[in-house]
Amino acid sequence: MTVLDHVYDIPDDDELAQLVGAATPHFALQIRDRVAGYARSLPADHPRQVDLARQLERLEALAVGGESGGVSVTDLPSRSSLPGR
Repeated sequence: MTVLDHVYDIPDDDELAQLVGAATPHFALQIRDRVAGYARSLPADHPRQVDLARQLERLEALAVGGESGGVSVTDLPSRSSLPGR
């Protein structure tokens, strides 16, 4: 069996939080695809679908919009451009 053929169990709440909680914009789409695979393997009326859909939206927004890092005010003064550039 190749790694692509391996079927992973649907993660519980803690495992899902670990998987998506540390997502960065760079890897958000890969994680989103994995979570989408979990969602596809469950029936449409499964109770986990709501949480998986919420995580898919969050990962999509992270991939497209990036993240601010929680910094709302910079701590460095602005600097003028270098002359001649």
